[in-house]
This record gives sequence, structure tokens and C-alpha cells, in this order.
Amino acid sequence: MNNMLKNKEIKYSLLFITIVLITTWSFAFYAFSSPETVRLYFLVMLIPAIVALILNSIRYRSIRLVFRPITTRINLKSILFSLLYPLLFIGTAAIFVFIMGLAEFDKDKLSNLITKLPSIEMIIAGFILIFGEEYGWRGFLLKALAEAKGKVYGAIGVGVVWAVWHAPIVYGLAKFTHMKNPLLLTVVQVGAVFVFSMPFAYSYFLSKSIIPPMLFHFIWNLYNPIVLGNIYRNHPGIMIGNIIYINGEGLAGIILGLPFLIWFIAQNKNKTIGKSNR
Repeated sequence: MNNMLKNKEIKYSLLFITIVLITTWSFAFYAFSSPETVRLYFLVMLIPAIVALILNSIRYRSIRLVFRPITTRINLKSILFSLLYPLLFIGTAAIFVFIMGLAEFDKDKLSNLITKLPSIEMIIAGFILIFGEEYGWRGFLLKALAEAKGKVYGAIGVGVVWAVWHAPIVYGLAKFTHMKNPLLLTVVQVGAVFVFSMPFAYSYFLSKSIIPPMLFHFIWNLYNPIVLGNIYRNHPGIMIGNIIYINGEGLAGIILGLPFLIWFIAQNKNKTIGKSNR
């Protein structure tokens, strides 16, 4: 990939980051400005895809290329990883925080794992919102940065931006739900999002499709709150304890996610992905 194409990818990446962060932070400020508008906060999940779709439409002018992130053929390895990693991670985190004495096990809530299955409406709505994130973060930004600068640079860059993007939502919800130490919660959650961006990047790189990361994202959003609590709404899960410490997007998530981060960087150092839109 020549320098001119690399520079083009970087320019589009910076434009995407600027528009998405300014729009998201502005919308979050509006959403959390009054109790009547708080319920709209989840719409920020659509912003990355909207911006990415517009930018891709401008630079490609081809429907086929615009939607390539979801039409690229996926492989079994990417699906298995996206199914098993979040489930095993959540289970390991539950065992870890229990052994460390950070959480207690609520047997009465265990039935939620079996009985609280998502409805068809919930699945459809969930995947629409998740598409809003994954098309932007993995399908656009990660792809562009990885093609221009390499897989590790791309994953780290997306991790930083993705973490910063979460900050106003986490802080706003923490204030709204009257959580103690909302700033501390935000800092810890931002760190966890950065660490967790590595397995998301790996999920994408296995097939260069956003379908596996979308599946990964859906499973995480469904079972992390059920087992380890909802860090956004301050609701306990099957494991009861300080949600800042025990959640998958809390301190436990950072600690348990570091081995994969280290492995990912070591395995993908100096590796790039080929230009996929030729």
C-alpha cells in the first residue's frame, strides 16, 4: 500500500474520529441535561455507523464496497471465538471475584441465565444498535488504521477512541443513577473498554467482517449484566459486590483482559492487513 493511499486512510480516520466524538459528546450533554431526555442516550450507538456510512459513500461511491464489512465471507474460527471468548471471560471473571472475596453468589438470580432469554424484538433492536457501533469502530476505523499502520496500531487507536467515546455516557449514567465515585467508575470503565478492544479487533481480523464482532458484542451486552451486573445502570447481577471492582467492564475486566492484550500485541507486531477494496 503506497504512502498516498495510507495518508488517505489516515485522513478519513481522523475525520471520522473528530465527527463521531464531537457529535457523541454533544448528544450526551443534551441527553443528560434533563430526566426527560436521559432515555435517549442509547442513540449514541448509531452515530459511528451513520458517520462511517456517509464517509464510505463519499469515497467509494459503490454500494458493494460500502457494505463489504457485512457481506465479506466469515469463517468458523471467527464465529467460535466470538461466541466462546465473551462467555468464558464472564464465567472466569465470576469465579475470580468470588475466590478473591470481592463478590457473593446470588443463587436466586441463577435462573436468569436460563429463563431470561432475549425476545425476537430485543435481538433485532440489539443488533441494530450494535451494528451502529461495529460498522463504525471495526468496519471503518479499525480497517483504515490497520491498513495504513498495522494491526497493533489500528487496535490500539480504536481502543483509545472507543474508550473516550464511552466516557460521557458512563459518567452521565453514573450521575443519573446516583452511583458513588462516578469519575472513578468512568476512568475504570474506560480502561476496561481499551483492554477489551483487543479481542474485538482479533474477532474482526479473523475474517475482516463485522458479523463476528457484532455477535461478540451482543453476547457481551446480554450476559455481562446478568452475571456481573449492569455497570451503566448500577444493577447487581448474579455476583453481588462493588460493581467497579467485579464487572467485566470494571477492574476485574482490566486484570483478566491484560493477558490477551499482551498476547495480541506480541502476535501481531508489524503485521498489516491487505487493502480489501481493490
